[in-house]
Parts: sequence; C-alpha cells; structure tokens
Amino acid sequence: MMVATGNIQNIFLDEVKKKVPSNISFADDLSEILNISRDSAYRRIRGETILSLDEVKLICNHYGVSLDSLLSPNSNTVTFRYQSVDYKNFGFEAWFKSILANLEMIHASPEKELIYSAKDVPIFYHFDFPELTAFKIYFWSKTVLGASFENEKFRPELVSNELITLAKRIWHKYALLPSTELWSDETINITLRQIEFTYDCGFFAKPDDARNLVDQFSSMLNNIRKWAAAGVKNSTGEKFSLYKNEILIADNTIFFKMGTNRIVFLTQNTLQYIATSQENFCKQTENSLNNLLNKAVLISTTGEKERNKFFNVMDEKVNALKRKIQ
Repeated sequence: MMVATGNIQNIFLDEVKKKVPSNISFADDLSEILNISRDSAYRRIRGETILSLDEVKLICNHYGVSLDSLLSPNSNTVTFRYQSVDYKNFGFEAWFKSILANLEMIHASPEKELIYSAKDVPIFYHFDFPELTAFKIYFWSKTVLGASFENEKFRPELVSNELITLAKRIWHKYALLPSTELWSDETINITLRQIEFTYDCGFFAKPDDARNLVDQFSSMLNNIRKWAAAGVKNSTGEKFSLYKNEILIADNTIFFKMGTNRIVFLTQNTLQYIATSQENFCKQTENSLNNLLNKAVLISTTGEKERNKFFNVMDEKVNALKRKIQ
C-alpha cells in the first residue's frame, strides 16, 4: 500500500514540477507553499513522506492543477477550474491579475504557443487601447453583472487608471506569445454591436466618445491586418498566423501548448472561464482545432487576396457604424 501511494504521489509531483519555471527550485517552492523545511519538501518529492490531503489541496490551488486530470488522464470525467467575475468576491482587478498570472505561467515555458478560436475579437487586442478597455469594462458591468454604472453614461474616466494599466500589461504579455488565431466573418460583430447598442440607448455621455471608440476599433483591425501580412507581431517579432474559418461560427476556445503540457480555457457567459489540463480533453481539443485549421483559409503571409477581402468586409462594417453615429 505504501509503495502504491508513493507511486501516485511521485506521478502527481512530477507533473506539478513541470509547471515550475526552470530557474526556480521545486523543493524551495514546495517548502514555501506548504510552510515546511527544505529537507521535508525533498522527502515528499522522493516519496518518503506522504502528502496529506490538505497539502495536496494547497499544491493544486497554487499551481492550478487538477488531481483527477493528473492521475486519470484518460478518464471521461474532466475536472475544470472555474472563475467568474463578481463584485463581492472576484472583481475586475482580480480577474485581470488572474489572466496576467496565466500568461506569465505560459511565458515561463521555453516552448509555447497559443491557438485561439475566436467568436469575438480576442480581448487582449482591446487592452492596447485605453478607451476600448474602459468601454468593455463599462459594458460588461452594466449588462452582464448589472451591479455597477446602472445610472451612469459611458465616459472613459469611469474606469480607474489602475485597471487600464493592468490591462495594458496583459496586452504586452500577449504580444510576446507566438499565436495562431482562427477568425470568421462574425468575429468583429460582438464589439461593434455593443458600441451600437450603447449608442442607440443614449448611454454615451458625449457623441465624441462613441466615434472615438469606433476609430480605435478601426485602428486595432489595421494593426491586426499588418500582423497578418507580415506573419509576425510587429511589436515583438513573435510568430502570428491568422486563419479564416468558413465552416462554422466558433466559440471562444483558448488552447495553450507549453512543451509537452497542454491547457484549455473555455469562456462562458462572457466573464466566466473554465480551464483544464486533463490530458485526454486537451488532446481532443487540439485535434479539433487542427482539423478546423486544416479546413480554414490561411490569410496571413501568403493569402493576400483572401486577406484583403476578409479585412475589407470588416472595414465596411466599421464604416457603416461610423456613418450611423456621425
């Protein structure tokens, strides 16, 4: 029985160790998390001392891992970590910090790549523009959470500089990731509809605020178009591949590869995400995304004609909204 338990513990800790950056001692990290000596940490790593359930819980919470997914990688039962924004327990600042922490964890891996199947324009792009960031927070607060800005019209000053700065940090981390994105003709519609809805309801403090948002959205699309033409993120030189999905309207599936490790983030109800590193689920997700990519049209680097057609359609949608709010 002790041997079997030790084997399970070794499997668990070996998998957890993969999440620790190479420049950090796993034993030192473990001793700090569990509040034990370095020698005690080594005894647990070697299987000489059995982890308690409380210690397993601390490790899982700290590294964001699922014990089920590590010990039963082929199980049909998948355990997800769940996070939802609310004003009482987990506000926007905490949410942004969790996104930043996830990106930093991925950056720690020497081999990494992001595949993003986008129903909406990936939120990272909005975070490069302070007013667009403020608008997204305002709109989510007013419509999804329904607990803030209830009687307020939009103006950028409603959102704190601290949140805007945090969002910008997220943007910079994203710009450093090699990325493959899968868009459809519908991908830009959600943000445009949010701006149009806010305008139609008279929720802009000044008409100039609405026009400025559309101008920023247009600038954002122009930047992405340049990235696609170059095949790299111009600001960092990291690989950027953009595909046009003509098969179906995608959901927001975010898939990270970190060497031999995989993790999947799925969004739901706009401000909630669930995440898992369960091996079987991640493999199936990767296969599904690769199948979509194989059937999609590559519009970065080589597909100039298709790329221009794709972005020209988007530009016309943006211009139509511009004409409406002039």
